[in-house]
Formats: sequence, C-alpha cells, structure tokens
Amino acid sequence: MKFTALCLAALLTETGTAATIITETFSMNASVVIPDADLAGVVQTITPGTSLASLDRVTVTLVTSGGWNGDLYAYLWHDGVLSVLLNRPGRSVARPDGAAIVGMSVELADAAGTDIHLAPGAFSGSFQPDGRDVHPSVALDTSPRNDSLADFLSTAPDGAWRLFIADVAGGEEATLVSWSISLTGPQAVPEPGSGLLAGVALCCLLRRRRVSQC
Repeated sequence: MKFTALCLAALLTETGTAATIITETFSMNASVVIPDADLAGVVQTITPGTSLASLDRVTVTLVTSGGWNGDLYAYLWHDGVLSVLLNRPGRSVARPDGAAIVGMSVELADAAGTDIHLAPGAFSGSFQPDGRDVHPSVALDTSPRNDSLADFLSTAPDGAWRLFIADVAGGEEATLVSWSISLTGPQAVPEPGSGLLAGVALCCLLRRRRVSQC
C-alpha cells in the first residue's frame, strides 16, 4: 500500500496539479448609444471561456462618452446575482441631477479607495462600485450600499455576464464605448489523464511482482 501511495504522489507531482491563481480579462467594444431618459436601457453580454475553478475577485471596467454621468444607472448580473455598478453618481439632496461630468473611463473594484457615487472630479481611475440597490429615482449619497462585487464570489465563473446600463433622466445622450470583466481565482485542475492512470496501474503491477518474489 505504501509503495502504491508513493507512486501516486510522485505521478501527481509530475503533472503539476497545484492550483495557480490567475486573472482573465474579457472585453467588449460596444459603441452603443444609451437611449436618453429611458429606463429600458441596453444590455450587453460577455460569455467567457474561462479556465477558473472558482472566483476570488471580480472587477469591471466601463468606458462611456457624452451624456451626463449623474443620469446613469448600471448593474452587472451573473448566475442569479446582481451588483449595482452605477446609480446616479453624485446625486444627493443638494445635487438632485447628480454629477455634472461627461464621460468616464473607470475600473470598479471593491478594494478601491473611493465610492464612485462620491467621485470628487473626473471619472477616471479606480473606484468602488456604487452598491446602492434602490430605484434610480430615489438614489442618494445617503442610500444604503447593500451590493458589492464580492457577491459574485459564490457563483461559478463560467456562463453569461450581463451588463445593463440606462440613462434615466432627460438631457444629453451617452454612449457605452466599451466594457470588460476581470475574473481572478484558482485555475481549474485537469482531471487525471489516461497516462496518469496507466502509471498508477504500472506501480500496482510492479508491487505485485515484488510481493510474489518474496
């Protein structure tokens, strides 16, 4: 038994089955106009061919042009889980129209230092997702933040990832230029192949021969 176990351990070591943490990024150049003052919005889908076994971190990038950032509402949906990315950024009692900034190029990550709803100036760089899971007509800086991208860590990496984005107030028209998702986690370990199984069988055969010669 000990001889067979040693053979199996050696074969597993040779196949390099230790999990490796990797990040895979999947992008879409959308160039789609977001209808002005229309809660129906637009939906974009990325279905990644991922090699991850599970998720440790999810980040999202959004690039828009034109429009009025304070009008935008966006969420990411995957495997029955929804995370609010934008919900009328900058909107407060004092600023009911939200942030008067045109366009953005942002990475949304839970580990970022600043809530995108409270972005102090240009929408460029890394921010925490908005997380305010309330109707955009009532979203304020004081609304509770119940969502995070960490909510996806309990889901499988593969399958459709859907971005919904809408311009919910009248005024300027925005365009979704591009977006991407970055998935980080352990790389899936391949199932033992026929070569590995043949090696174990050979070890067992050699052991039986040694025992019969004793």
